[in-house]
Amino acid sequence: MTPRYACYLLALGFIGSATPAPAQDTDYRVVLHGFGSWAYGNTTWNNHYLTGRPEGDFRHVSMAINAAASVHEKVTVHAQAEMQDDDDGRRVTLSYVFAEYKLSDRISFRIGQVKHPFGLYTEVFTVGTLRPFLDLPQGLYGPVGFAGQAYRGVGITGRAEAGSWTVSYDVYGGGVDLEKAAMAELFYVGEPVSNEFEVESTRNVLGGRVVFDTPVRGLSFGASSYTGTLNEEAGNRRSVVAGQLAYRSNRFTLETEVAYQNQVRDEVVTGGYVQMAYRLTPEWQVALQYDYLKNTFFGIDPAAAPSLQHHKEGAVAVSYWVSRALVLKAEFHRVSGNRLALPEPEQFVIDLAAGGLRTTTNLVQFGGQFSF
Repeated sequence: MTPRYACYLLALGFIGSATPAPAQDTDYRVVLHGFGSWAYGNTTWNNHYLTGRPEGDFRHVSMAINAAASVHEKVTVHAQAEMQDDDDGRRVTLSYVFAEYKLSDRISFRIGQVKHPFGLYTEVFTVGTLRPFLDLPQGLYGPVGFAGQAYRGVGITGRAEAGSWTVSYDVYGGGVDLEKAAMAELFYVGEPVSNEFEVESTRNVLGGRVVFDTPVRGLSFGASSYTGTLNEEAGNRRSVVAGQLAYRSNRFTLETEVAYQNQVRDEVVTGGYVQMAYRLTPEWQVALQYDYLKNTFFGIDPAAAPSLQHHKEGAVAVSYWVSRALVLKAEFHRVSGNRLALPEPEQFVIDLAAGGLRTTTNLVQFGGQFSF
């Protein structure tokens, strides 16, 4: 175990075993949760996608530890760290850490590195038992630049009822960091290609989300948006807007989201997905998914490799739910385009020069996800 791992685990252990200071006038309570995943993936041709590699890959393991400590009658401190082990090595990330001051159900204040209120899933990125597929739809939640797991700053959140309707809202300001798959843009601008993710930082961010729960049980819709300035020399403005619709019952789930991003004089991105899941029995579930992504980069000629600008994917999954806390999933994905499904950089250059870059990728995945 590396010192970095030890520091994170020690911090989490401290949170879980802490006792209240004598001056506190309320009981100190800690709630601890964990979310884990393992998956095997195999792809066709030379392309890599999600857990899949042409030779097959069984090394994708992740675990997140989530703690919430009530340190005062109105104050709760939240923290989550995630540990991942895959073909890129081992790494630990701090998903979020923030304090929340709750005045009432209608209004709470947050400060720190806060869960990003964007769309349906940004606040539960790592919880595999809350979705029908091993991974979230990549056309919106992949490394494409729409949303990160957290913002750094201050925010207001709340929930209010209006007759048979309920509205949830978030307003925030600060900065957002997220990861983007950079190979396509590097190729287009003539730089050496790499499969490393680009960390994109946006400062002076103002954003919000509003979600309406309708009188129809399980039906909700909403919108998210934020805007800010790229934290780089050019300082281009970056704006993102998205819409969401979901219907969830005990047996059937239908979800769809669309998003649009504009980085001035840099790129325009549109993406989205539709996803359906149905419980055949309490244990067996089937799911279908279609997602897409379209990139338009400013000032480049895509003729040399037009497939780097888009991603289209259809997927089917069969799941066996051992319990609400443990699920096994088997999936087949068919991907068109190379925005996210690509060979290693060296092989990409060879394939492109030989006219042999495969623009269609098949992926078979199997894995298990659990939570407590």
